[in-house]
Amino acid sequence: MRNNTLSMPQPIRQRGAVLVIALVLLTVLTILAASSMRIATQQEKIAGNTRDRILAFQSAEAALREAEAQLAQATILSFNGTNGRFEVCVAEDTRAACKAPDWSNPDSSGWTVLAEKIEGTARAPEYIIGKYPAISNEGGGLDSDKPKAPEESFRVTGRGFGSTSRSMVVLQTTYRRN
Repeated sequence: MRNNTLSMPQPIRQRGAVLVIALVLLTVLTILAASSMRIATQQEKIAGNTRDRILAFQSAEAALREAEAQLAQATILSFNGTNGRFEVCVAEDTRAACKAPDWSNPDSSGWTVLAEKIEGTARAPEYIIGKYPAISNEGGGLDSDKPKAPEESFRVTGRGFGSTSRSMVVLQTTYRRN
């Protein structure tokens, strides 16, 4: 004799493979998103540092141009170790006129500070001028009635700062007066 009653089908056991695959994909997407955010943040910092360096460079360039304008005048102040004017001396010379400030130390004193700072910078640009010993112009004219005038050469060092005092650019040039 057979039982004619309808029986309910047995439920099929699920193994959860879809859940595991979904969790793995979600983990991979989370890692990619975190990595993208870190890269974007790093690029933002790089752009900010580049902007800061460009500001500092422009500031140092302004300091050089101001110092060269001072040297282009008919008369210039003495090079006695004050007002940002020093002599370029040999290392053994201990005179005050030879003691130029340390260009690598942002807190060193003795620099000539420009009256106006560049917009966005932390500090106004600064410069020092070092005067080399005068030399005679070997390539000059050979007029017998005119003595050879010695040429004056100067080492101009300008430094500028970016949006913080930690970003500093130092530029140096040589200037010759005729």
